Amino acid sequence: MGFWYFLGDFSGLFYLLAIGIMIWSLIVRGRLNSLIRKYSEIPAASGKDANTCVNEMLRANEVYGVTIDHIPGDLTDNFNPKAEVINLSDTCYGKNSIAAIAIAAHECGHACQAYSGMVLFKIRQAIAPAASITSRISVWIAIIGVAVMYAASSAEFSNIGYVISTLGIVLYSVVFLFYLVTLPIERNASRRGLAAMKEFGWVSDNQLKAAKKVLWAAGDTYAIALASSALTLLRLLLMRGRRRR
Repeated sequence: MGFWYFLGDFSGLFYLLAIGIMIWSLIVRGRLNSLIRKYSEIPAASGKDANTCVNEMLRANEVYGVTIDHIPGDLTDNFNPKAEVINLSDTCYGKNSIAAIAIAAHECGHACQAYSGMVLFKIRQAIAPAASITSRISVWIAIIGVAVMYAASSAEFSNIGYVISTLGIVLYSVVFLFYLVTLPIERNASRRGLAAMKEFGWVSDNQLKAAKKVLWAAGDTYAIALASSALTLLRLLLMRGRRRR
């Protein structure tokens, strides 16, 4: 029986799905990088830069107290709700390209989510610290538990391993939940940003289509993270369940 018995009945399917997700990830990231390079070179029709657009969007949504800051690197853009700061990277800060405005408007969308009291955004912020910790330890705890179950010479030790593996799975469920709520949050922020780009005329109609490609490609990276976490969670459940039988 050996190693493949330890992994469970669905090893072949699992690795096929894992390879599929990896290929999907490479395609999405390659497309995203290509789109950003392309549309970082094309100025927005309005001539406005990302900082100006963010300020307009904040005022229109009556979001006050949020500032804009520069953060080094490319695609390091983020909204920090605790500091009430929208951090724009080298790709966006002070730039007037289609990509810069699209990404900045997306991050501003997160600020609008926070200030409108979006429930999913609150949930993500609440579980984010726990998810950060459990993502590093949960899988190892589950594997150690299954290993104890596999090597156990008595029912008592097998039960201990089962409890340990269950703990690891519960902890990893926090990671899965984080990605589960993150995807709709990211899509919503993109829709808010695109709506503002259209409403305020920062870009032309054709440029708006280009901006949507950039933001949806970026959002696809979160879809990949969700699929990957779901597959990992399923795998842990199968490993524990197979050995329990």
